[in-house]
Amino acid sequence: MISLIGFSALCLSAFFSITLLIPNSIFKFKIKFFLLFFRLSTFLICISFVSLIVAYVSSDFSNFNVFQNSHSNKPLIYKISGTWGNHEGSILLWLCMISIYGFAYSLISNALDDFKINVLKIQSSLFVIFAFFIIFTSNPFLVNSVKVDEGLGLNPILQDPALAIHPPMLYMGYVGFSLVFSLGMASLFKKSRDTNWIIETKKWAIISWTFLTAGIALGSYWAYYELGWGGWWFWDPVENISLMPWIVGLALVHSLIMIRGEQTIERWIVFLSILCFSLSILGTFLVRSGILTSVHSFASDASRGLFILLIFFLITGFGFLIFLIKSPANKNNLQLLLINKTSALIINNILMIIAMLTILLGTIYPIFIEVLTNTRVSVGGPYFNATVLPILLPGFLLMSIAPVLSWQSNKIKKFRTYVIFFLILSFVVFLHSYFTVFNTWGFIGLILGSWIILASIISIILRFQFLISFNYIKSINSFIAHIGVGIMIIGITFSSVYQKEYNFNISVGQEINLNENILKLENIKIMEEKNYQTLKASFSLKQKNDLIDYILPAKNYYPVSKMITTEAGIYHDWLKDIYITLGAEDNNIWNIKVYINPLVSFIWIGVIIMIFSGLIAIFKR
Repeated sequence: MISLIGFSALCLSAFFSITLLIPNSIFKFKIKFFLLFFRLSTFLICISFVSLIVAYVSSDFSNFNVFQNSHSNKPLIYKISGTWGNHEGSILLWLCMISIYGFAYSLISNALDDFKINVLKIQSSLFVIFAFFIIFTSNPFLVNSVKVDEGLGLNPILQDPALAIHPPMLYMGYVGFSLVFSLGMASLFKKSRDTNWIIETKKWAIISWTFLTAGIALGSYWAYYELGWGGWWFWDPVENISLMPWIVGLALVHSLIMIRGEQTIERWIVFLSILCFSLSILGTFLVRSGILTSVHSFASDASRGLFILLIFFLITGFGFLIFLIKSPANKNNLQLLLINKTSALIINNILMIIAMLTILLGTIYPIFIEVLTNTRVSVGGPYFNATVLPILLPGFLLMSIAPVLSWQSNKIKKFRTYVIFFLILSFVVFLHSYFTVFNTWGFIGLILGSWIILASIISIILRFQFLISFNYIKSINSFIAHIGVGIMIIGITFSSVYQKEYNFNISVGQEINLNENILKLENIKIMEEKNYQTLKASFSLKQKNDLIDYILPAKNYYPVSKMITTEAGIYHDWLKDIYITLGAEDNNIWNIKVYINPLVSFIWIGVIIMIFSGLIAIFKR
């Protein structure tokens, strides 16, 4: 019954959305009826998605999707997250979010009626395309032909709190760019040359980019403690797929901040709006087509992936075709100088696009090679570290000085102050690098991250009078975001360049020296949890005779799926993480890996600051 309700609501929602696409020449909606139909469609698709959640929560195994991806013994959080932990459910979530973004826009937007209708028509078109895809190829409401009493269970890798939240966050970012796409396309059909659409696009682009940042960060943190690799980013193909729209979204946000009435920049903004959403769809195709192999790729189907590829070509092709046809002629010239804010931000945009193309090449190149030669090749960390990072570094350097540049001149206020502090910082970092373990990348990363932070703080002190108010925070918000980036760069540099890895063989009761600390294996226990069996080791971490903490690495066995997962044990400290994973056992002697990850907490702190800055930017015109 619940499956019938969900499918009926899905079909009715698609019907109302199709109704909105009737040309004005045939039937012209009054704005209030248009909005009523759009919101009714949103209400129905939400009912459809909630119906699927209810089927999962109630363990309704008459639903084939629930049967394949759930089990009655699963904790409630994993029953709910199982809704989007599969191809059909995740695409339904995608569809639901397209409609919710349009609904939110219909409530918040102050645009003229004609423009608002055009935006919602484009959004409805996207909705209808994906609704047909679900109805005809990926229906999550199929009913089992035979009665079954139990399900097959959810992939154990997905049974984690961080990964339960990660996909919806990621989708809020991906799908948010659908509204940015709709706004950009609608702007091409505008008869007036007002720029109010840019203000709205800026708000929604920041919202989407912020959600995407949070989603990527959650995925990285999950990979850090769940997969037992000792790191947080591995240039995995699916990680790359999420990074590309993030980079282009960052370029889009900077372009929206930069614009001062130049039509050249307006066209660039529309181009980036199309590109952001196109990359989001391309990522969906690559993840779900079975072409890419990844621990993050939890659903794949080659035939349905082909349909997503057709959707990608349809939306991208239509978007860029209209862009070429309707793009306005140049009117206002850019005020480019050697070292003004406009030129710095344009260079930054170009570097970001080049970085995105480099990542795209490294991700899809193995696919073409395999198709042409039937030989599988791997492009991993060395390629991306050697190509992407050198491209991004000048962009980060420009980021540190762009906010203090002028729009109209080459002058930098208090230029001497910045030079003095930069020289002092360079000398301090050089001494640190010289008397520790000198590493070129470590030196560059440390000086770059530190300079971004220092330059931002100097700019805040010199340009703004300190006040405890929300307006003051909004005024310095761009500097806050850059401080977050600087902190993240320092965390990335130290945790990557100065990471230490150890291999030990240890038995219960044995101690090992770990730099200034003593690590002792206290005991190993096997415990029964609700839906899995866990083998958990308890390590005490001491400094001299003082107990610091216990570290609890584990291996979990899921009997339903017959899979074993590794759970890293991590001692978190502001300055370092001590990270332990359990290996094989031989005659009660356990092989363990221990990683010392310095300043890895700075990565998460920097990301949190960036997300905070994104939320503040929503309220800033």
